[in-house]
Amino acid sequence: MSLATFLFVASFITLSVLQGFGIITLPGSEKKDGGLLGLILTLLLFVYVAFLYLYVSSLRCLKRIRRVLEAHPWRPIAGAHRHRALKDAAGVPIQLQLNAATDSTKSDGFMSARGTVHRRRWPQAMEHGAWYAGDADGHGVLGLPGGTDLMEVQPRR
Repeated sequence: MSLATFLFVASFITLSVLQGFGIITLPGSEKKDGGLLGLILTLLLFVYVAFLYLYVSSLRCLKRIRRVLEAHPWRPIAGAHRHRALKDAAGVPIQLQLNAATDSTKSDGFMSARGTVHRRRWPQAMEHGAWYAGDADGHGVLGLPGGTDLMEVQPRR
């Protein structure tokens, strides 16, 4: 985050200073309205704001995951099955299979799982066994053994 902010500010200042001293001349710069330089700086600002939004969104998701993991211990579950027929705008629709004795057609209610960065990516290895921390009815965290591929789980709306 600090690197992105530094690069944005440095490129903004560098382009402005070089333009002001006449070291670089961009087409349309002879006009006093900024021309192409204004367009470049606007695009640079847009890219920075988009990066900032994605970064903050991932941090909020990790913060919620941390809170769940602080309150609930990990426990192994038989699997989490993706439901292909349902669509979910918030993530991937899944069913948690909390007991090995329960067959996949009788697993618990549908939940929505989403990753921190890649929200709709579903690791197939979770079909064969995973770790779950949280309540069976509410929010939780789903992950592969070793704490990889963490996903935030919540009831579908």
